[in-house]
Amino acid sequence: MRNLFNPDAFLWRWCSRILDVMVLSILWFFCSLPAVTVGPASAALYDAAVHGIRRDEPGAYARFFRTFRRELKTGCLASLLWGAVIAALLWGGSLIGRTIQDPGPVLAATAVFAALLFFALGVISWMFPLLSRFEFSFQGLNRTARQFFIVHLPSSLLLVLLLAGCAWACFKFFFPIFFLPCTEALAASLPIERAFQKHMPPEA
Repeated sequence: MRNLFNPDAFLWRWCSRILDVMVLSILWFFCSLPAVTVGPASAALYDAAVHGIRRDEPGAYARFFRTFRRELKTGCLASLLWGAVIAALLWGGSLIGRTIQDPGPVLAATAVFAALLFFALGVISWMFPLLSRFEFSFQGLNRTARQFFIVHLPSSLLLVLLLAGCAWACFKFFFPIFFLPCTEALAASLPIERAFQKHMPPEA
């Protein structure tokens, strides 16, 4: 019975983690509301989720805001660039069905737009975790994210599926926004951290 009220007991540790997942997801949502800040908010969410929840380090919320402020400029620039790219691809894809009547060209154009959208989503899936962990210039961040996308292509496919599924669920039902962003960051951290280790010295 005494273990039940022990703050280090299994039940309370898991309750604490569930609370962290919800709070970090809500912080990400509100920090992403201007849309242009979704990049630094995503970098902050990934950093806080990995260190605060996966590694059980203290100060997850303080870490979120610290990373958000540190990566604000570069993250906002990346949000503007890749947000515009994804918006243009989605708009172009929706335009295909309205302007092209022949099924053959429609399928070919759809395949091209789908491949480009996969590339864009794959790049941003690596970009903000990279930004949270390492220091980059804007050009260096884009170049490194593209390289990670190509070198770790199977992981990139998994990350795109996770990102697309999370975005669809949040837009469709909204209530998952209170827990799914941090859950997605934790799931994405499994292939991402494994890839990071391959490019870091052993002592890191």
